[in-house]
Amino acid sequence: MDIGIIRERGGRGSDRRVILMPAEAGQLTQAGIGVYVESGAGSGLQITDEQYIKAGAVIVDTPEEAIGRDMIVKLKALSAQEAAFMKPGGIALAMIHSEQSPQNAMAIAQAGGVAVAMEAICNEYGERMVDCTDMTGEQAMILAFHLFEKVPWDCKVLVMGYGRVSTGAITIASKLGAKVQILRKCQYPYIEHFLEGTDILVNGITWPKEKRDNYEYVVTRPMLQRLNRPGMVVDLSVDYPNPVETSRPTDMREPTYEVDGIVHMGIYGYPALVPYSSSERYSRQLLPIILEIAEKGLDGAGPAIRNAIVDWRSRVEIEAGKTEYAAL
Repeated sequence: MDIGIIRERGGRGSDRRVILMPAEAGQLTQAGIGVYVESGAGSGLQITDEQYIKAGAVIVDTPEEAIGRDMIVKLKALSAQEAAFMKPGGIALAMIHSEQSPQNAMAIAQAGGVAVAMEAICNEYGERMVDCTDMTGEQAMILAFHLFEKVPWDCKVLVMGYGRVSTGAITIASKLGAKVQILRKCQYPYIEHFLEGTDILVNGITWPKEKRDNYEYVVTRPMLQRLNRPGMVVDLSVDYPNPVETSRPTDMREPTYEVDGIVHMGIYGYPALVPYSSSERYSRQLLPIILEIAEKGLDGAGPAIRNAIVDWRSRVEIEAGKTEYAAL
């Protein structure tokens, strides 16, 4: 099998990560897998083409030459323009997020490719195998305090949710001396009470599709008046719509916006704030997955990988211009 690696172009060019580091590229080439890397793919991390060449990879001049291999491995979903260069039957291993952004799966399907959603590859215990969620919470909180107008130990931080992403935020806020309170599901009906006197509201809730479709909220826009001024909303889940009515995704170049005097931050891809560390982790996590697909193909791969295949052929419903895709 030949695989391709291209430069990340998401976030309006602000994402400096690369999905496969030279160390893991070398292990793949030693296993007989062809690795084709777009020239400059690692330049955001000061990784040179020569380092990939020493690892046995082949440097290609254009992203098209890398995308047109048996499998393209990329952190963020392929754009429609990128997917168009896939070979028929080619595999796209990336963060697809087909439920929130069905166009990601459609672009690959239209190119005749097969999408495998990294974020859906889970072990037998339901734990994600390609994951930087703790980094998401940690880096979001570090940046929030950097941008905020108070020192951390003068802040009350209210955290909605207590999964891995929220735990990262809780850890950093606590270490920096903030007063942290965790809001549990049974307390959502009393959210206005808990918002009173809060400086930074952190949303770490994964909001179910039915609640997004029905525009259900835990925190409505009028409730923001209960936050202190200055006040801030930090969204970690970056679903849209989500439990905070006024939240919407942002990016690295424009990380914040303001609603009713409250600063909001909802960066899609917080781990990009530490591009080297997150790239190293993703690269290590993906190595055994790539090896398994190369050795066994998608049909022979284990359930963790097969369950992450976005099966656009089994259920394509078009209602009022809306297309939905089901994951196997």
